[in-house]
Amino acid sequence: MNEFLNYLERLALEVSRFIALLAGIVLLWIVLVTCVDVIGRYFFNSPLYAGAEIIQVSMAGVIFFSLPYMFFKNEHIIVDLFPIFKKGYIGWLLGLLFLAIGGYSLWIIGDKTFSLAMRSLEDGDTYEYIIAPSFLARENSEFLPKVYLDTYIAVSIYFTVFMIYLKFFFVLLKPGSSAEPNEENEEIS
Repeated sequence: MNEFLNYLERLALEVSRFIALLAGIVLLWIVLVTCVDVIGRYFFNSPLYAGAEIIQVSMAGVIFFSLPYMFFKNEHIIVDLFPIFKKGYIGWLLGLLFLAIGGYSLWIIGDKTFSLAMRSLEDGDTYEYIIAPSFLARENSEFLPKVYLDTYIAVSIYFTVFMIYLKFFFVLLKPGSSAEPNEENEEIS
């Protein structure tokens, strides 16, 4: 059973690392688009068409691709007001409590985001400048519908909730251990 849990934890870590790699690729894309936009604007007096909107959409990609990895590795911002509560059974219980509250709160945000995506689909909202390929565009507009990005954000939030509850499950099966990584077992080998 312990081997299976270690395998499952390693698998979840590798999936979250792959998604973090995608976030890095999107960040590199943002740098490339920004460079092309700035060079085009200052040297050729012709900025990249829809450059600012492409960067805005790509920033959402960076944020929501890196969210599952951040939560699974506990690399989010933590304020330790009472460091004594990080260890032992109190730290274990508090870790479980915070994981459960965080997962539930993020689930509510995901539901709201998904309902906004469905409203965007019903209203036919599109971006102002990003022209979509014909298989992505709607019949009455050549621009990219906003529902794609909104749905991606909702699915990413749901995946983050899944990773949080997977972490909750791993911490639950190790009573007395903390949800916070420590120096001894920071990396799973």
